Amino acid sequence: MPELYRAESAAPVCDYTLSQAWQLFVDERSVSLCATSLTSDYTQVTKWLARCPVQDFTQGRQVLTWLLKQEPVQSARRVCMYVRSLYRWASAEDVAILPRNPVANFRMPKAPQKDHEVVVIPREEIALVLVALESKQTYKAVNWSLFAEFMLQTAMRTGETRALKWSDIDGDRILVHSNYTLTHGHKDSTKTNKKRWVPLNCRAKEILEDLPRSSDYIFPWNRLAFQSYFIKRMKKLHEAGLIKHRYRPYDLRHVAISRWLEAGIPITQAASWAGNTAQMIWKHYANSTTEYEMPVL
Repeated sequence: MPELYRAESAAPVCDYTLSQAWQLFVDERSVSLCATSLTSDYTQVTKWLARCPVQDFTQGRQVLTWLLKQEPVQSARRVCMYVRSLYRWASAEDVAILPRNPVANFRMPKAPQKDHEVVVIPREEIALVLVALESKQTYKAVNWSLFAEFMLQTAMRTGETRALKWSDIDGDRILVHSNYTLTHGHKDSTKTNKKRWVPLNCRAKEILEDLPRSSDYIFPWNRLAFQSYFIKRMKKLHEAGLIKHRYRPYDLRHVAISRWLEAGIPITQAASWAGNTAQMIWKHYANSTTEYEMPVL
């Protein structure tokens, strides 16, 4: 009996390292995955696992423990999600690279609390943000300031702006019905799966007039390049003490919705233009619009 117990409790044996097993997993998934997924999320995981000092594939708990100590935290947790999928696949009966899943009962720590504060860029900083984005146009003569300001004037999400086509314009309004994601490219639906018409104010129409019609897309530029450049420019401005926060592209949407409410646009109308529910607008924006100063009591 003791010998039998030891045999059943012996550590699982595997002929593959962590990185090798991951590559087998990717090779099989590549049949059903779109190219953009393989060149974004899966490539990121490949790089992270190549850096992992634990390459013994049977040591899944140690792999996850190492990953969870890395930064940025959100990226580490995302990689862990893929690694747990890898182990479920590897221990499946029809794959059987491992006789059992070593992370089946691994408990992920709670996600860190997110700051849900809606950041509204102050009026006096908007011009600084746009000028900073316009100052460098070496990427195929792209003016990222126009991309950002169009988001500011329409409250569109980054992916929705990237997916816009000239054919979506109808007079003084534009149809938002597609999304350009980082992982799946063009998708024929918005984030909320609802089409919506957004009015074009005079500044939005001026921006459209300044853009060349060299593509079916209004902004046929690399969305990832925009987000990366935006973050870098905001970091520089913040380090120089010129802006209060290291703003994100999504904060442009926050500004637009908040200014609509300040202008007296009904919440139901703002929600319709923004592609959100009235409850969401009320919860996140209704109390964050005016830049009040705390009185001394």
